[in-house]
Amino acid sequence: MTVKIDIIERLGERAILLPTLIGEALGANDRIKLRLSLLQEAARHAQAPDRAARGFDVECRAAGLGQAALDGLVAEARLLGPGRLFAPGIGALLAGLASDVEAMLAPLEAADAAAAQPLAERAQGLAQSIPAAEGDQLDLREIEQLAVATRDGRDSLHLLVMDLHKAINRLAAETAVETLDGARVHALGDADRRAVRAFMAGLNRTAPLAFGHPGLGTTAVRAGGRLTIQNDIGTTDAHVLVIHVDPGVVTVTYTDVHRPRAQFFISLFEGQGVAWSPLAEQRGDGLSEDIFYLVTGRYAAADDTALDRLLAFLGSRIVFLIDWNKARKALQIFVGRNAAINLLTWAAKADFGHRAFLDLGGNDLVYEAVHRTAAGRIPYGVRLDEALGLAECTEFLQHVLRDTSQGLAAGRTARLIRDQIQAELSRRFETAESSVLTVLVRHLGLSRTLAAAIEEMVSTPGAAAPAARQALARRAKLIEEKADRLTLSAREISARLREAGMLRPVIDEVENATDSLEDCAFLLSLLPEAMAVMLGVSPIVQLAEIVTDSVGQLVRAVEAASRLPQGQRADALASLQAIDAVTTAERRADVAEREAFAAFMAVPHDDARGLVLGLEVARGLETATDHLSHAALSLRDRVLEELSA
Repeated sequence: MTVKIDIIERLGERAILLPTLIGEALGANDRIKLRLSLLQEAARHAQAPDRAARGFDVECRAAGLGQAALDGLVAEARLLGPGRLFAPGIGALLAGLASDVEAMLAPLEAADAAAAQPLAERAQGLAQSIPAAEGDQLDLREIEQLAVATRDGRDSLHLLVMDLHKAINRLAAETAVETLDGARVHALGDADRRAVRAFMAGLNRTAPLAFGHPGLGTTAVRAGGRLTIQNDIGTTDAHVLVIHVDPGVVTVTYTDVHRPRAQFFISLFEGQGVAWSPLAEQRGDGLSEDIFYLVTGRYAAADDTALDRLLAFLGSRIVFLIDWNKARKALQIFVGRNAAINLLTWAAKADFGHRAFLDLGGNDLVYEAVHRTAAGRIPYGVRLDEALGLAECTEFLQHVLRDTSQGLAAGRTARLIRDQIQAELSRRFETAESSVLTVLVRHLGLSRTLAAAIEEMVSTPGAAAPAARQALARRAKLIEEKADRLTLSAREISARLREAGMLRPVIDEVENATDSLEDCAFLLSLLPEAMAVMLGVSPIVQLAEIVTDSVGQLVRAVEAASRLPQGQRADALASLQAIDAVTTAERRADVAEREAFAAFMAVPHDDARGLVLGLEVARGLETATDHLSHAALSLRDRVLEELSA
């Protein structure tokens, strides 16, 4: 589709020059950004000479700056004194700034000299402030004054260049002689048109993920023997993407004031065959936080199909840069900075993005879900990833990013999407509590194994040779160590959740019961062989049986309790019945312990060792049932609270 623009008719013959002037202006913009980047890197290297100097070979070739003259500018930069920099060739580098600014002004003045006058006056004033750098020396402060990008009342060359660039983009769009798949284009050949169509196919595929946010306007022009494609990304001044297409080669020049976002952008091209220039390290002392980062990516295509594929992929990634920093700040409230960036990377690679998340409230969307479903479950001051665990919290936030994007795209109401997110968060908290109970079941399984082994040992005293009893003691120690690891896991989970914290007494008492059983196994290994027959005393056998049964009943109680969030009232009844059986077993164990004491005292003993060990084993078995009963009663409180919810 070809669209004639009114402004072209007003311009008359001057319009013929505009595509060339615009192309030259865009090239000048690239050179200025590179000159400022070289200044910054020279300052960094001078302040940290032990760090390897970054090379700018790719950028120099892409921008058309003479590489040979700049090779030593960064590598040989050094400080002559506090805040005073020497860099060979820096004077010549600065001298080119004024002519590049003039090249950027040229198309604007050709189109409308009166409208361009304010920019021209700024350019004239700022040109006077460009340092001469006599002897290739200048102050670090002067670099900051050139490169500052914050609009705080002071002007700078960088701010002027950003404003010129935006004005040139507007002019390119207004004077374009054709709209090609949404891009405003000038003077394109057949190969150029194919490249622009490929780029726009990718951009248009993911553009709906901006959900109405301004940006993504694309212009393309052939000038200087190459195709230049520009996209305005969003509304941020110093956030610029320029693509140069030469035969078989795509060069991407990207500038950003946010280093993490630049890293994110580069990461999106993993596996795509794009070679990126190194991203500058963090700014050195004396340089403003406003200074931008510049990176260049180069892709050498095997054929036209590969070139089109890369351009389409590149176009499809741009939407994920819009409001990226805002989304990162919203997410890192819940998971921290690095995890937030990983989430945004995941969302981009999955073609979900983050704009829908922000449109629906961003961090407020998650806060609302926490308030409605988990306000009583998270202790005050605990971050969401600490409450759920990083893996669970990451999965939940992935769910949020996916559901907001798919939900808005499908036309679902904001209320429905919020309800879905709240239901998902509630389920994950219930899952976290259930995981405590699952660990408890595993712990109790170990306890039951140990109780059954002790029961078998005392039930067949004739077979209880010293070696067998010592083997049991060693096995009991290993079981206890494994159970201790499960205890730590359960405590870690319960510490994050207020409701799961109610299960802490259950965890502690189950651990104590296992410790008591391990003590019993150790005491049995100490019994002299001649006294092993004492193990067969009926009350001792009965005590061991009670302990084994009690552990089994508590396993059933915990398993039933873990199903309560699913709303099965029958499980609540089953849990309460098993809890009652555990407390009844404790009372039976009290009686059996006393009967064991009486049985031991009714028989004369020549060796007090047997008597002492027998009494301690009986006491240890009964103590285990005490702990199991305490655990059961604590579990009962949680079951009853769940029923009353």
